[in-house]
Amino acid sequence: MTHDDFLRLQDIAYLDQKHKKGIWCLHTNPTLSIQSWVCAHLDDVLHFQDASEANGIHVPFTIRIQTLMQLQAMFQFDHNGLIFMDATFGTNNVKYLLFTLMAFNFHCTRVPIVWVITS
Repeated sequence: MTHDDFLRLQDIAYLDQKHKKGIWCLHTNPTLSIQSWVCAHLDDVLHFQDASEANGIHVPFTIRIQTLMQLQAMFQFDHNGLIFMDATFGTNNVKYLLFTLMAFNFHCTRVPIVWVITS
């Protein structure tokens, strides 16, 4: 399995078409849209926390996503617990942080094993 097995040009084109058609928006309210997506993908969501305010303390929005394939890769390629992280900021209109936790496979190619999105 190589890095190319995870994302192909056709995948990007397909995602772009879905985005242009507005298929990603499950509800006009972004919070309800996210909650709807989480409910529809419970098997892939490790953790979900809506943004909230309690006793003057801000709790950020956080979602951790791991597919079955990523879970299997995590156990197969963890190399005695060695995991790498990549962080991205400012690539979306709400300025959420995207963290990708990765392991290296036998070909020294990064394999994503968990995504974390937080505000």
